[in-house]
Amino acid sequence: MAQRGRHVAPKAGMQKFRRAAVVVLTAGALASVGTSAAFADMLEDLPLNGDQNLDQDGQQNLNCGNSARLIRLNVAETEHRNRFCAEGDGHTRHQGARTDGSLAVGGTTLGPQTNTAQTGKQNVYCGNTADLVTVNVTGDMYWDTTCVVTDRGHHRGAYERGGHPRGARAVGGTSTGPQLNTAQTGEQNLYCGNSADTITLSVEGTISKRTTCVAADHSDGAGDTHLGRASVRPGEAVGLETNTAQDGKQNQTCGNPGTGVDVPVGQITRQASCTVHAGP
Repeated sequence: MAQRGRHVAPKAGMQKFRRAAVVVLTAGALASVGTSAAFADMLEDLPLNGDQNLDQDGQQNLNCGNSARLIRLNVAETEHRNRFCAEGDGHTRHQGARTDGSLAVGGTTLGPQTNTAQTGKQNVYCGNTADLVTVNVTGDMYWDTTCVVTDRGHHRGAYERGGHPRGARAVGGTSTGPQLNTAQTGEQNLYCGNSADTITLSVEGTISKRTTCVAADHSDGAGDTHLGRASVRPGEAVGLETNTAQDGKQNQTCGNPGTGVDVPVGQITRQASCTVHAGP
């Protein structure tokens, strides 16, 4: 469901940069003798997705419908991107072999980067974007992300027994483009529908992004958690950087438009809705 946090050596990062630069130059040369639509199709196949690093422990943590791309181009096409992610079995989800909580570490990458650590129960990270450049020309882009977690069980989860005392930690890396560093711990922390996009251009078209996040815990074991603090250490980014740490229970950071530049020669809309509920 998600990628593990990882380290990338500076030498490997430079090689990746060189390969990507060659690919971009080649794509530009080919596009000069082709159509704009063909150029858009070519860009979709390039390795320009940036890095998404995630470690999560505990129960019912979701990471869904996020985007971190260097270049996104849509020409005269209608794009529907619908993501629905649900977790309702009440079982523990564990990624990573660490016994001291979640830790996501950024690497070195050409393009945007997201580093996310989640610990505890029902932490939701959905519908966030950190695209460097988005261009939509006479087309339509409709993105709809829905994340729902529910627990109707009658048991206390492992997260309440102090198994991860150090909490969630996210460490930024080095990236060309925007960077999102987010750590969440505890219970029912939502980070949804936020934007760290740098430039978004829509010409005679529509860009619409809608995110809905719901976390509901009706189990008998619902209550406060004691998992240590969430911490974020910023990285080095050429572009916008957003650092968020949320501790405890029912923290919500949703629908933040960021400080990027929108050029709505057409239409650009972003909507986010977050709801949390705990109790029998």
